[in-house]
This record gives sequence, structure tokens and C-alpha cells, in this order.
Amino acid sequence: MNKLESRTLALAGMFQAATLVDELALHGRCHAEAFDCSIDSLFTIDAASTEEALGQVSQLSRGLEALSDYLGGENRSPGRNIAYYLLSILKISTQVLRDPALAKKMLEGLGKIENSAKDFEMSRGSVINKIDGLYQDCISSLNPRIIVRGDQNYLRNADNAAKIRGLLLAGIRAAVLWQQLGGNKWNLFWLRKKYVYTARMFLRQG
Repeated sequence: MNKLESRTLALAGMFQAATLVDELALHGRCHAEAFDCSIDSLFTIDAASTEEALGQVSQLSRGLEALSDYLGGENRSPGRNIAYYLLSILKISTQVLRDPALAKKMLEGLGKIENSAKDFEMSRGSVINKIDGLYQDCISSLNPRIIVRGDQNYLRNADNAAKIRGLLLAGIRAAVLWQQLGGNKWNLFWLRKKYVYTARMFLRQG
């Protein structure tokens, strides 16, 4: 897999997380397999490839579709909320990259969650709650704070809110990887058509 393909998958990871956040906030539910893919990506820090880190192409189809629609200028482009989540995730990821202490704290926190999940056979819900706690400890105090917009009945639900924060952290993780692979706002602009072409190629293969 070449660098553009790897960056496209990382970008799809961001789009997928943002899309699922919007679905949970508006409807209280989201695509289960895509959700699991995003959450699982938090525990693949030492992966050998981008696909191994973020999930198989078929599991990232929601993100690849959103990327293709949004950057390709299709009528089915994501709404204003998703664009806001994407920009916020990128800004936060840049702060994480510039703050080694924060990055270390997050990595250590994820490692502890993963170990606890294995040692104590924690339920999926318990793992998500632990991720929620890590998000609030590491990310909630950063600016700009990500404000999730949606139905207050869903946003006030503790389990739903935990899932949303878990997805935001997964989006930040994907954004960090994207930047580590050489992604930035300028090549996002100049290489937009190539990202769209690559995303559609992955969708045909998947």
C-alpha cells in the first residue's frame, strides 16, 4: 500500500468517526460494525500498517463513502455538523502531536484499558466507559472543545454520550496517524481528487 492509499484510509477513519458521532447524536444509534471498527482502532497503536491500525477496507466503508461524497462534491455530502467535527478533530490531533506528555498520557491510558479488559474480561460497555473517562481526562479541557449537536434525549443518555466520546477519540487517533503519514490541510486541498479516486477504488474492491 503506497503513502496516498495509507493516508486515504486514515482520512476515512476520521470521516467514519465523525459520521457515526452525528448518527448517535441525532438518532441514538449507528452502524454497529463501523462503530466497533473505530473503537478497536484505539488499541492498535503498534500496528505494522494503516489497514492493520484502523481496520479492513470493508469495515471503513462508511468513512470512505463520506470522504468520497464530501471531497468529491456530491449532493450526498456530509452535513454541517460532520464538517465541524472533522475540523475540530484535526485541531485537537495537532495539539496532541505537539504535546508529547499528553500523547504519552493517552497511550498509557489506552494500554491500561486494554490490559484491564483482558485481565478482568470487561464487557464492551465497560471498555467504552473507560475510554470515555480517558477522553474527559485528556481531551475535554483542550480548546476548541468539541460541542456535539443533536437530540438532547440522546446526548443526555450516559451510554450514548460515552460512545460519542469514544468515537471522537478514535477520530483523533486517525487524524494523528494521517498527519504522521504526511497529511496536512494543504495536501488535502491539492490532492482532493486523488483522495476521492483512491477512496472509490477501495470501495470497489471492498
